[in-house]
Amino acid sequence: MAVLNNIKQFIDSRGISRYRFWQDTGLGRDTAYRLCNDPTYIPTGGVLDKICATYKVQPGELLTWVPDDCSNQNVVAPLQNITSDTQSKTKTSSKEQQQPESIIKIILGSKSA
Repeated sequence: MAVLNNIKQFIDSRGISRYRFWQDTGLGRDTAYRLCNDPTYIPTGGVLDKICATYKVQPGELLTWVPDDCSNQNVVAPLQNITSDTQSKTKTSSKEQQQPESIIKIILGSKSA
């Protein structure tokens, strides 16, 4: 696990539904929804280009690199920073703020000690 996508946090922070994300980007339905539901699914260059062009953002806003040997706490921090950064743009609920940690726990499973 070296890179995670932040698509869900990105669209949530902007108040964009998964359906709207799919329609806005013109991606295939399965691709759009998988990007939103699976942070380990990394978009291809063409898909990343479509998302960046649609929302006028840099790829770094959509992807996060995480070292393989880091602990659960070290993994959660970058995703929480993304959530914190986007809070200044739009208001988010406490459930959305806790979500990155939940995602990491699911991804890491028994790897974290």
